[in-house]
Amino acid sequence: MIPTNSSGTTNGCDNISSNCVIWQGPDIACINLCSGDTISEVVFKLATEVCTLITDGVIANPNLTGLDLTCLNVPGVTPTTLVPVLQAMVVQICANSTGSIAPNSALPMMTLPACLQYNDASGNPVTELRLDLFATLIANQVCANLTSINVINVTLTAYNTRLNVLEACVLPCSGGVVEAQIVPTCVSNIGTLTNVSVVVLALESAFCALRTAVGLPAAINSAISQSAITGSYTQLSNSSASYSGIVGWNNSASTLAQSMQNAWVVIDDMYTAITDIQTNCCPGGCDGIIFSYTTANTINSGSGLITDIVFNFITSSIPSTFNDSAGFSQITITDSNGAITNQVVSVSSLQNNPTGVSINVASLNVSQQLNATVQFSVTDGKDTCTTTQTSVIAGIIPCPPLTLTSITATGLTVGFTNILGTSATYLIEIVNSSNMVVATTTLTNQGSTVSYAFTGLVGGTVYNIKNTVSLNGGTEVCALVPFTTESADVACANGMDVAFVIDYTASMSGIIEGVKTGATNLVNTIIAQSGGNNYRLSLTTADEYPTNTPNYASCGDYTNLPASQRIANTGAANFQLITAWEMFGTNNGTAFTTQLGKLNGGVTGSACIQLGDGVGIPEPTDYAAQLITGTSAFTGAFRSNVAKYVIIITDKLPGGTQDTFNATVWAGIQQMIVDANTDGIKYFVCGPGVDFTGGSVTPLYPWRELATQTSGGWNVSANASAISDEIIAGCS
Repeated sequence: MIPTNSSGTTNGCDNISSNCVIWQGPDIACINLCSGDTISEVVFKLATEVCTLITDGVIANPNLTGLDLTCLNVPGVTPTTLVPVLQAMVVQICANSTGSIAPNSALPMMTLPACLQYNDASGNPVTELRLDLFATLIANQVCANLTSINVINVTLTAYNTRLNVLEACVLPCSGGVVEAQIVPTCVSNIGTLTNVSVVVLALESAFCALRTAVGLPAAINSAISQSAITGSYTQLSNSSASYSGIVGWNNSASTLAQSMQNAWVVIDDMYTAITDIQTNCCPGGCDGIIFSYTTANTINSGSGLITDIVFNFITSSIPSTFNDSAGFSQITITDSNGAITNQVVSVSSLQNNPTGVSINVASLNVSQQLNATVQFSVTDGKDTCTTTQTSVIAGIIPCPPLTLTSITATGLTVGFTNILGTSATYLIEIVNSSNMVVATTTLTNQGSTVSYAFTGLVGGTVYNIKNTVSLNGGTEVCALVPFTTESADVACANGMDVAFVIDYTASMSGIIEGVKTGATNLVNTIIAQSGGNNYRLSLTTADEYPTNTPNYASCGDYTNLPASQRIANTGAANFQLITAWEMFGTNNGTAFTTQLGKLNGGVTGSACIQLGDGVGIPEPTDYAAQLITGTSAFTGAFRSNVAKYVIIITDKLPGGTQDTFNATVWAGIQQMIVDANTDGIKYFVCGPGVDFTGGSVTPLYPWRELATQTSGGWNVSANASAISDEIIAGCS
C-alpha cells in the first residue's frame, strides 16, 4: 500500500488516511478483492469473511457425516458434527502426550539375536536396536524368509516331479518288483530291451566260456613266461640290430597284451626275412617270366596311311613249360572315336618269331592316336602268370610333297597330289623370317591334283611354306618348305618390259613430236640394254574431255582398236579417255614405232589421230599408269624375272580421275609406289610436269617422288635422248 500523494491533499483526502492507500497486489477472487482497492475496502472485505467463518463455521457446528474417525477410537456413537469431532481429536492428542503412546525417543532398546546382528556402514557391529527399528528389521527378515520359502517350495516341487519320474523308471513298484531293463550290444538279445538279470546271466556265461578258452590267470602267466626270446636277440631281417631296438618291444612283458605285442614284433621280423629269402634266393614259378612287346606301322604306299600294326614279342621271355592261358594273350587297339579291334595271340610262340603278328586297323581312325593294350596270361598248369601292358601309337597323316612353280618377285604357285581324298583339308600359309603369316589359303574338297597361286609377296625375300593337313579329326603340321622370290630389281640384261604412258592433251604437241623423232634410237637403246632382242613395249595415251567423245573419235586407227583397249572413265568432273595403242609384244620395236608415229596427226587422211584436249590443267596420266600395272594389266601383264619399266611423259601435274591434284590423287601416287616396290617396277617421269608442285599437299613434287621412291628417275626434258639416258641410268 502506498499513499496516493506524497504531500498535500487530493480530492479532499488526507494523505495519511486509509482511504488514500491502495492495494497493489493481485486480484483475490474468493473475497472479491481487486488490485487498486483502497485499504479501507481491503480491511472491510477481510473482516466480512472472518465473521462469515465464525458464524458459518464453529458456531454453526457444521455436519461432518462421512468422516472416517476409526483411528480415534471414539467411544459410543461416532460424532458427525464439527465440535464433537474436534473434541475427540483433542482428547486423542492429550492422551498421546501423557504417555499412552511413547515418542520414538522413549521407545525401549531391543537386543538382536546372533543371527540378526550385523555391521553398520562404518563397519561397527550392531547388536541392539530401538523397538521400532527392531520391528522393521524383523519384518524385512520375515519377508526375505518368505521369499526363500517360496523358492524352496518351487525347488521341492521340481524334485518331487523328478523323483516320481525316477521311481517310475527304476523302481516301478506296483504291487510286485518290476525288473529294470537295458539294451545289450554284444550278448543275449542284442539291440533289444532286456531284463538286467537276463543280461547278467548271459555275461556270466560268456565270461566262463572266455575264461575256459583263455585260461585262468595262472595259465596266462605261465604262457607269458614261456617266451625265450628277449630284447637282446638279434633281428632276423637285420643282423646288426636287436629286438629291443624295435618300437613297441616290451623288455619285461607281464601281461598277455604285452606278450602278444612282442610275438607280433617277432612275426613281422620273420615275415620280412622270409620275403627277402623268396626274392633273392629261390625264384617262384612266375619270377623267371618277362612280358614285353614292340610295335611297328605298316604304311599304305598309295595313301600314306597306317593299314596294319605289327606287334613283336621277341623281347618277351617265357619258359618252355608255360603256354598261353585259354583265351589269352589278347591284343586290343582303340582309336580316338572309341572304335576297337582285338585279337588273341600266342605270346609263348611269338617270342621266337621276329616277324611278329600283324593286326589290321582298316576299321579304325588312324589319323589320330591309337591306344594298344596287351593282356598277357601264361600258365604251366600250376602257376598262372598275368600282366597288362599299354602303349600309345601315334596316328599318321602323310604330308604331300609340294611343287613350287612360277616363282616371281610377287608370288608363286604351290601344287601337290592329294592322296587323302576329298575329306582332307589343307591350310597353306606363307610365313616370313619373323614367322608371321603374309598369305594363306584353306583348301577343302580337293581332287587328286591341287594347285594354288599366291600373290602379294616381296621380291628377293626368303619365305617358308607351312602346310597343315587335317583328316578325320587329326592334324599334321608338315615340315616347312623354303623358297625365295625373284629379285624385284631384275637386271635389264635378263630382258625388259617397257610401258610408255604419254600425256595426250593439247599442250603436249611439241613433246610428242620430239619423242617420235627419236623413236628409233629409243627402241635401239632398249634392245641393247635388254641383252639383245628380249624386250616388250607398250604404248598408252591419257586424255580428258567433258564428254566421252575424244577429238579422234572418228579416226579409223582409234575405232578399229578392240574395245578392251579403249577406256572412257567417268571421273569426278570429266571423262578420262585412256587408249592402249600398242600392247606388250615380243621384240615389237617396229610395231611400237609405227603406232607412236600415228600420234598428233602423224598420218594424213581419215585415219588421223588428232591431239587430245585435257580440259583442266592436271591430267589423268597417273590414272593411265595405274591401269598398266597390277591386275588391270591394261596393255598385258608384265613378265616375271625381267626389268619392268613405266615411262611417263607429261608436262602437267597428275590429276587422276579428279581433274585436280588433291589428297585423293596423292594417295593414289603413294599406292603406286607401294605396288611398284612389291612388283619390281621402276617409274621414269620425263617432261616439264616434274617441276610442278602439289601446293599444300606434301611432298610438293609428286612426279619426282614417284620416280625416286621406285628406284627410277625423272628428267624435265622429254625428248628421246633424255628418255634413253634415264633408261640406261636405271639399268646400270
